Amino acid sequence: MICVMKQIVLIRHAKVDLDSSRPINASFLKEWVDAYGVANIYVHSLPTQETINVIKNSDVLVTSSLCRTIDSAKVLDVDIYESSTIFNEAQIPNVNIPFLKMKPKSWMVVLRVLLLFGLGKKDASLKASKLQAEEAAERLLELSNEFESVVLVGHGGMNWLIRKVLMKEGWHLEDKPSNKNWGMTILSY
Repeated sequence: MICVMKQIVLIRHAKVDLDSSRPINASFLKEWVDAYGVANIYVHSLPTQETINVIKNSDVLVTSSLCRTIDSAKVLDVDIYESSTIFNEAQIPNVNIPFLKMKPKSWMVVLRVLLLFGLGKKDASLKASKLQAEEAAERLLELSNEFESVVLVGHGGMNWLIRKVLMKEGWHLEDKPSNKNWGMTILSY
C-alpha cells in the first residue's frame, strides 16, 4: 500500500502599494483599511523561487475574494480554481481613539491583540474570525480529499487562524511558518 502525503500551503499575498508610513488616529483607520482592500499590489513585491516552485508543483490554487490575493495569483501565472469570501482577512473592530496616532500597521497589530481579549462587535470579533477560519479550513480539507497539494493565497491573520484549525485536525507544520508578504506555511498530513 502506497501512502500519499497530502499538503496544504498557506501563502500571504504580495505587498500592497499603499502608504502606511504616516501616523493616523483610529477614526481614519477604517478609511485606510477600505483603501487597503482595493489597492493594487506593489509591482516589485515578488515571491521567492521556492514559493514559485511550491505553487507550480501544486494541484490547485484558491484565493480569497479580495483583489490583493487574486492579483498575487496572477503574478504567479497560475489558474485560480476558486476565490471565496471564506478566505478573506479577519475583520478588525472599529475603535474611536482620536487623541492617539500610530502608523496603520501598528493599529492593525494593536487591534488584533485587542480582539484576542474580546474587543469587537459580532461581525469583527475573535469568535467570528475563528468561525470563519473553521469554515475556510473545512473547505481546504474538502479540496485536499480531491487534490494532493492545495495552495491558498490568503491573508496573514486568517492564514494564522486556519493553520491553528488544521493543526487541531492532525496536520503538521513542515517548516517554520511565515506571515510576511509572500510568506509560506506548509502543512502536511
